[in-house]
Amino acid sequence: MVNQDLLNNVKSKLNESGTVTADDTLQLLEVYKQISLEKKELQEEFEDMAMLDMEFLGQIIISDENKKFWLKFKEGKVDFGEGEVEKPTLTFTTTMNVFSGILFGHIEISSAHKAGDVSFEGSGEELMDFQAITSVINDFLQNL
Repeated sequence: MVNQDLLNNVKSKLNESGTVTADDTLQLLEVYKQISLEKKELQEEFEDMAMLDMEFLGQIIISDENKKFWLKFKEGKVDFGEGEVEKPTLTFTTTMNVFSGILFGHIEISSAHKAGDVSFEGSGEELMDFQAITSVINDFLQNL
């Protein structure tokens, strides 16, 4: 079952436009994982948007904290972890503040890239897939 305290904290951060911390970001990723495994309604949302066939494996490099995360999306399920991943479909580098802003929907990834706040290896389509995945889940969370 999705941890309700974690969910409530994440939802309050999604509704604010203030600063989010690295811990908030990890909490959001954990909620992504839990909710993608447990909520059939989210799977239906992904199916409606023809996203169940999408496969995404992102390597996120946090340049200002010397950290690496990975995020996987396959068959409507999200998984994540710290460290390196083999053969990512997208690798992007940014600061923790920008990464958090992107995940929480406060910063659009294409704008951050244009501003030079995000660099990436892979296709621009993969970058937009990442934004789409996070956007769909964040919208779903708002309605819980």
